[in-house]
Amino acid sequence: MTCAVCGNGERAPATKPYVEEKDGRIAVVTGVPVTLCESCGAVAHALDALLTEMLSHDTLGVRAFAASTTAA
Repeated sequence: MTCAVCGNGERAPATKPYVEEKDGRIAVVTGVPVTLCESCGAVAHALDALLTEMLSHDTLGVRAFAASTTAA
């Protein structure tokens, strides 16, 4: 599928780590499935619930995306 951000590249499935910081706390989620543009590098992902939960109590949290979705 053509990238909606740059209009030049093709988007393809990939996995990437995602890092979020809030109030001095850091959450790292590994293995997040994304669609990645070969041209501009834009990604699409849905992590809000997992990151909100991690950043509510962990100073540094690292979780695998697949494990977090099956446990929820």
